[in-house]
Amino acid sequence: MFGFVLTDAQDVDPFAYLMLPVFVVIGLYMLVGRFAVDIVARRRTHYMLTDQRAVIESGLFTAHRASVNLAAAAEIQLQGGRKGRGSVKFGATNVFYAMIPPSWPGAAAFLPPTFHDIADAERVYNLAVKAQRDAMRHGRTR
Repeated sequence: MFGFVLTDAQDVDPFAYLMLPVFVVIGLYMLVGRFAVDIVARRRTHYMLTDQRAVIESGLFTAHRASVNLAAAAEIQLQGGRKGRGSVKFGATNVFYAMIPPSWPGAAAFLPPTFHDIADAERVYNLAVKAQRDAMRHGRTR
């Protein structure tokens, strides 16, 4: 025969009642919320490529701008995706940090500036490489 031991309400730790909503909110964020945050973050991210720089403007709550001097970039990489979409990285990725997902909070501090999931990525990559070559040829390293 199976039995259950029910405790009196006085025996339950009040801390458990306080932590339950916290864990529910964390669980909901992990299941659904992170996708909503990612959608909003992508809508507020803008990429610009000039003849000397690659500029990324982003930020959910505060504006953040990253700028890469193309002539000084160690390397420019193309990561292809589907239907012409892909990512263009401006700099080398440390092997240790390569496993960090770009959407992880704080990842931008460890990963090279990247145009993530852009349309016609190969064309943007070719433009960036050409601009890098021209900037290096003309000695524009600032």
